[in-house]
Amino acid sequence: MKLVSCTTGQEITPGATLHMQSGPTAGRAWRFEHIVERPDGSHHVHVTRASGKLGRVPGQYHPVLFGCEIAVDITWRQNIRNTVRHAWTKADDYLMAGVFALVPLAFFEHYQWAESITSALGFGGH
Repeated sequence: MKLVSCTTGQEITPGATLHMQSGPTAGRAWRFEHIVERPDGSHHVHVTRASGKLGRVPGQYHPVLFGCEIAVDITWRQNIRNTVRHAWTKADDYLMAGVFALVPLAFFEHYQWAESITSALGFGGH
């Protein structure tokens, strides 16, 4: 996930100064810290501002208040999904090859499951 300015379209890095455009503290400067995922699934921006005796005051606001939006980067999810799909395809191919390798054993060797394999495949069981 990354924070993107709606006006310029550029990514905003942590530590950058944001100015609130609307809301309770409009016009005040805030330091962008990180993006927080809320329990309801929405994303908010965790920011801090300088305050005399208190040090830095934290706050979590919706990115629209700063004129920004959250861009969710899902390429890593696609990469994981493709890797899992590729691994499953390979495993499935090897399992099918193993099953087909048992068929000649059932016909030509004295394999202990020969009768069950030939009857399951419909080659005339006893």
